[in-house]
Amino acid sequence: ALRTCHSIIFHYISKLLGEAGPSNQRLAEELVATCAASSDAKFLHSLYEHLLATNHAETALRIDSSSLEKWLLEEKKDVGLLWKYYSFHGRNVLAGDIMWKKALEAEEKVPLDHRIECLTRAANSFSSALQANHSGSNTRRLVEGGGGSSSGQGGITSQALQEQQVSVETLQTRISQIQEQLDVATIQKRVLTTITQSQDTNLESAKMDSLAFTLVNVSDIYNEYACPLNLFDVCLLVLETCRHKDANGILTLWKSIICEEVLPCQTSSESVVEFLTELKQGSMLGEEMIVYGEGDAGDTLPKFENGEWIPRLRNRVAALGKELFGKGADYTFPLDLIVRELEGLRQIYNNTRDEGHVSQPWPAQTVLDVGAPFYLLLESYDSLQMIENAAIGGVDVATRLQWLSSMTEFLELWVAAALSSYGISPMIGSNNLYGNGQGNSASSQLTRAISTGGLLQRIDVYKSSLECLVGGNAVTVALVEERFGRIEETIRKEFC
Repeated sequence: ALRTCHSIIFHYISKLLGEAGPSNQRLAEELVATCAASSDAKFLHSLYEHLLATNHAETALRIDSSSLEKWLLEEKKDVGLLWKYYSFHGRNVLAGDIMWKKALEAEEKVPLDHRIECLTRAANSFSSALQANHSGSNTRRLVEGGGGSSSGQGGITSQALQEQQVSVETLQTRISQIQEQLDVATIQKRVLTTITQSQDTNLESAKMDSLAFTLVNVSDIYNEYACPLNLFDVCLLVLETCRHKDANGILTLWKSIICEEVLPCQTSSESVVEFLTELKQGSMLGEEMIVYGEGDAGDTLPKFENGEWIPRLRNRVAALGKELFGKGADYTFPLDLIVRELEGLRQIYNNTRDEGHVSQPWPAQTVLDVGAPFYLLLESYDSLQMIENAAIGGVDVATRLQWLSSMTEFLELWVAAALSSYGISPMIGSNNLYGNGQGNSASSQLTRAISTGGLLQRIDVYKSSLECLVGGNAVTVALVEERFGRIEETIRKEFC
């Protein structure tokens, strides 16, 4: 009979909650609040179960009751529901605590995605706790008490778990710690995804389980997974996250990334073989094949001269660069090395093309797409000229002429981007690649480079270097000289 009475009450609660209209909703909430004030524990537990089972969890969690809190803690043992309950009633420190504890749970086999979700919720709860003193609560509760444990006129409930009083500094420290754990867990997720998609990692099951169901510390991610599996991007992300400045290691990783997009390959050019052999010697892919001529593997390996590696390499450098650059550890994106190797690849590729081939300055544009400023890129291109000048006699005239030509192309990109911010037509030429929203920044950087960076004086130096080249292709020299002159003329006319 008692169960029948409960069922009748619950039926009308569901009926009112399911019907539209503010009056029905208000009546339903009043009925729930009245039921929640009962001292019958069995009735209350049945009420909670009914509300959850009929998809009215939000209504149940809005009940401000120690009985409900204890039931969630001791009977349901559902961390997600308990977190929502604490969050709804503004007990954000407790909400953050239980989610953080769940994320770090060592005894249970918790999937990595769920641990990441728990860390995210914990960080959000502690952030809400920080803001609590600066804004009033507009939370709408169904009852200020209930379960026979209310006291005082307002029915203030004794709580199963007391909200811990923590300082602002403590909350900020917790948020910082969780964010660091989230950064590492995100990298771990990337490793897990890569390994899951791969067919030949041969990772032992124990390590795979650790990766999938625990939070692996950052050292183990680097030493036990990323390095042995040649996950070069992940290695760089770990170094960026940990702010670990391993200059030689970073250079090796970037050379490996570049090699991974080009090698193995087949080529009909000795100069390509020479360049790629030198490139891979500084990488972790020294065993990758470079087949010269129509060898046994010539039919199966991609041909360097086809250039199919260029868009892949560009996309990878740009995507990884955006994850690394501008995050406080720019040394993980070594501009000088990246510019030198990308330009070297472009030049050696251009040498394999027909005379009518129109070269595009894709190395400079790739680095600009990352978000690197023009003035830093200028220093990288300028460093190439300094290397050549220091090695006169060791660098052939053709190579030095190619680097000077690359400098003109970069400067044309910069000037064109700066002009675009004023609505002026771009400079004449084929390098119409500046339409990437960088105009305003480009113009301000160019103005500073002219006024304080001695840009025009640098251009004079480049022109002098050009005049000193003996034995270079006269047509190419004349074209590069003309382009320097046009760049200088535009700068003086529009920016001086």
